Amino acid sequence: MILTSEAATTFAGAIVGIDQAQRAITFQTMDGQTWTLALSDSTMLKQEQVAKGDRVRIEVDLSGKITKITKLTEPPSSVRTDPIP
Repeated sequence: MILTSEAATTFAGAIVGIDQAQRAITFQTMDGQTWTLALSDSTMLKQEQVAKGDRVRIEVDLSGKITKITKLTEPPSSVRTDPIP
């Protein structure tokens, strides 16, 4: 799922790594792409209480930095969890 606005692009996926020293997150999108992106705010990880393996939605600004992390509690609506008949 990709949503685009003027200031940010939103991606859903999972955190596969956190580098506290570099203030960066390695993120895997729903379609399997893996990116390492810097955080725009170093306190974001503490505020959002995210950890490796968490399913999240991230907002990335035009410079490629994560501006917002939202922990997902359910699979994104674009992913079917029921069997297709």
